[in-house]
Amino acid sequence: MKYSQFKYIFPCFLTIILVICLTFPTLAAGKLYVNTGVDELSGALSESYAVGGGEAEKLPGGTTYALTGTGLEIIDEVAPRPAADPTEIRLGSIGTTTVGIRSSTVRVGLYYYFSEGRNTALDTCRVTNYVGSGFQFGYYDSDRVFHSLGSTAETSLTVMKDTNITVDAGTVGCYHIRLEDTYSTYAEASAAAAGYDGGFPAYYNGVFRVLVGHYRSGADAASAMKSLGLEGSAFSASSKCVVVTKTGTTDILFEFDCGSTYSLALRPIASGKAVTSLTGGNRYYGDFVFLRYNGDKMTVVNYVNIEDYTKGVVPYEMSASWPKEALKAQAMCARTYAAANFNQYGAYGFDVTNDTYSQVYRGLVSANSTTNAAVDETAGLYVTYDGKLCNTFFFSSDGGATESSENVWSNELPYLRGRIDPFEADVDFGYKSWTADFTPAEITAKLKARGYSIGTITKIDAEYTDVGNMKKLTFYDANGNTVKLTKGSTYSVLGLRSIHFTIEYDEAAGKYHVEGGGWGHNVGMSQWGAYSMASVHGMDYAHIICFYYTDVDLSRGVYAS
Repeated sequence: MKYSQFKYIFPCFLTIILVICLTFPTLAAGKLYVNTGVDELSGALSESYAVGGGEAEKLPGGTTYALTGTGLEIIDEVAPRPAADPTEIRLGSIGTTTVGIRSSTVRVGLYYYFSEGRNTALDTCRVTNYVGSGFQFGYYDSDRVFHSLGSTAETSLTVMKDTNITVDAGTVGCYHIRLEDTYSTYAEASAAAAGYDGGFPAYYNGVFRVLVGHYRSGADAASAMKSLGLEGSAFSASSKCVVVTKTGTTDILFEFDCGSTYSLALRPIASGKAVTSLTGGNRYYGDFVFLRYNGDKMTVVNYVNIEDYTKGVVPYEMSASWPKEALKAQAMCARTYAAANFNQYGAYGFDVTNDTYSQVYRGLVSANSTTNAAVDETAGLYVTYDGKLCNTFFFSSDGGATESSENVWSNELPYLRGRIDPFEADVDFGYKSWTADFTPAEITAKLKARGYSIGTITKIDAEYTDVGNMKKLTFYDANGNTVKLTKGSTYSVLGLRSIHFTIEYDEAAGKYHVEGGGWGHNVGMSQWGAYSMASVHGMDYAHIICFYYTDVDLSRGVYAS
């Protein structure tokens, strides 16, 4: 028995003995009495159940002890209480409150420019309509409303930046012969373009034009115009221009340039819900916008209904084979996160990315009937706190405790409170627990690699949060220099998997030994915890959400458009 247990039991028995002695001074010495002191305890202690007044019952907890004149004896082995009781989870309102959502359309950066370190933008992008009959050309306004300009029956298009681009069929030049006439509609410009070999319609800042051919230079375009006897000018559009060709050819179907005001949008045509494949093989619902943010490569943005977006996140952030209630909780997180982060990357033309900088979104390929049902059965519901959308962060596993947001990042959010998580203990997974060992020199090298100035480490002080996660690490060298790591840097700098760890120096090995568990930032919902709550404890998505997010409601979204 640990001292920490004994120190609580011992004063209790002293109190009982003191009451007995004061109340019944004539009781025989050397005997242990229970209840009011009238009943003498006889027989083995293992046959006894309780000490105190009222009904006899076993005390809760693990092993229960009694203090005798010869020491401590076990009264009984009692099964531990269940790790968590669903009745102890505060369930907020479900669907009885509302929250305003700016739009039902999410803009997802599929290939995008954000900075030099994050640049997946494209020179060309193949777009194929799998179930329909072509595409509409158009653009989206600032209210996320699509404006159609015209259409093509071609089901496979290649969109490219308007530079000299080489594709499988040859080079598509960025210089053209621009004819003098202008047109008010796509249909008029398209009909006029059909009268010229290599002619095609173009849309520039609200005006339709007819262009002929494509050439590598202005001189080549001027020479061709002269030889063809055409009236016009050699022309190349701005650095924001994009061109649409028929895939597998160099035949231009349409050119679009509205500078920074609008960008080309393609809307697949279908009698039902269209499915479109893009470069890379993923398939998506929705429309696609092609913009040249910095005048170089194309950012490709998927404009998609928020429910269809959620269907493209759930099977990539959580295994599609997991219990539906866990998947429903993931759907709640994905939908709410997207809505709460509209315009997070607004300056770059989209709301959220399709990768771990936001949440992973890959469209339809891995979705199945269960993941789609998880979205449909929670459709329109959002996680809210005090009537506002929550930032529903989630992660793989916490190792035993989630953490309050301000102890990992900077902002203190009332619904992101750290708490002991008993659920992960009930399931097995690869990084449920882990260890690591570092020599002082290895830790010093890790600190220096992150720009910290310190000599070889001689001591480490660790400070933990209320729920047992790492809060602060202070490193010392022999010259009295120190480095302090706080929040998320406590695990990221050392290359650990989470903030749920301890670190101690092993004198014999000459190393610092780390024992930890989980993988991720520990803020919000543990996915493995959600799995356990659904599969082992039979809890539904509302209990999962309300366990991991403090004092929240599940509100119905009211969409502005």
